[in-house]
Amino acid sequence: MGFARRAEAVALPAAALLALLFHATLPGRLPDQADYEAAAAVVAREKQPGDALLLHPWWTERARLFAPEDVAVVGYLGSDGAPLERAPRIWVLSQPDLPRAGTAGFWEAFSPGRTAVGEERRFGTLRLSLFRNGRFRPTAFSAAQALGRARAYVESPSGQHTVECAPDGRGGLHCPGSPAGAQVGWHEVRFEPRRCLHLFPPGGQDRLVVELPEVPAADRLSLEAGLVWERAAYTHQHLRPTFVGVDDASGRTLAQVSIAPGEEGFRRDVRPGLAAGPLRVWIRAEVAESREVCADVLAQGPAAGGAP
Repeated sequence: MGFARRAEAVALPAAALLALLFHATLPGRLPDQADYEAAAAVVAREKQPGDALLLHPWWTERARLFAPEDVAVVGYLGSDGAPLERAPRIWVLSQPDLPRAGTAGFWEAFSPGRTAVGEERRFGTLRLSLFRNGRFRPTAFSAAQALGRARAYVESPSGQHTVECAPDGRGGLHCPGSPAGAQVGWHEVRFEPRRCLHLFPPGGQDRLVVELPEVPAADRLSLEAGLVWERAAYTHQHLRPTFVGVDDASGRTLAQVSIAPGEEGFRRDVRPGLAAGPLRVWIRAEVAESREVCADVLAQGPAAGGAP
């Protein structure tokens, strides 16, 4: 028997034994239903408005079945370092004993700007910790929440309103004879689910404009926009960049992002010092095909931790 065959004869049984050992010890690393229920009961009893529950590792989805309905559960690829600016406090439900949990990397990404509140609590293999979120910013205005009071139209480069959009009967706005429109709903942008403005450009040099009602003065204006789900993967040669922006009532651009074909994730532009008054959110893409965008436009207060 040659060396290669001898090595194979040793390696295959060893691999089988390791696999059996892994499966034999896995149940001891997993929480049972009583553990989930006990952790959820603590969150339900001690929760405050705006709290979020962050899962570690992000793929431990079973915890969602037990979490209180009024607490946002966060867990997606990349959520370890998410700022979670709308959550003043964050509960971390961790399973550090799972294979490839990456616990050290999780805390490195999560910890900046967060302060522990109280002690860690244990429920079997579950670890529950509460943190004050220094990255929290109160939301003074959300464009997605205001779409029902908005008007929309297609605007030419010269500023003329070429198409007036009408309610679509589902809480959105549709522009007759054009692919342009605006809706509100849940969409994924590079694995992150977000309830946002779903904007459709008209194509060419025209742009869809959504006029929002009176917006209060705020510490800053935040614009985030990204191509929804698989649209970001399209890199066809005929596609062109998509532009999303926010103007004030005079037409002055306050924030703007450009999203190239094939670009995944949210692009962000944040501008300090937002004056009270109407805002106009717009989208333009020379080729309208598959250029739907999930856009979040917020007027925000100062960060809890004094972050810029």
